Amino acid sequence: MPAGRPTKYKKEYCQQIVEAMAGGKSVLQFAAEAGVSKSSIYLWAQQHNEFSDALSRGKELGEAYWEGELQKMMYSREVNAPLVKLYFANRFNWHDKPEQEEAKSQPIEITFTNSEPDE
Repeated sequence: MPAGRPTKYKKEYCQQIVEAMAGGKSVLQFAAEAGVSKSSIYLWAQQHNEFSDALSRGKELGEAYWEGELQKMMYSREVNAPLVKLYFANRFNWHDKPEQEEAKSQPIEITFTNSEPDE
């Protein structure tokens, strides 16, 4: 942080970010409400342990919120499934296929034989 520039961080942001994200808001939306950039939110998390904990808890509660909303939407014909899938993939890194481990290279044993007849 540049010298002389006061931080906009306030301890009450800990409870506010948990509440906002528990209601489905993103880090970006909270940052906009607080009047700061998203990068400031992550900087505060690095500088203040209590805010880091609140941010982690808020992310978990936010994902739980949206998981509940998804369960409500599951059987509705009015839901745009590709859009919902895109949202969850981008916001929570959800995927419909499990990640596969990269193929591990294993040594291959090669044996050479003499194919010429003995004299």
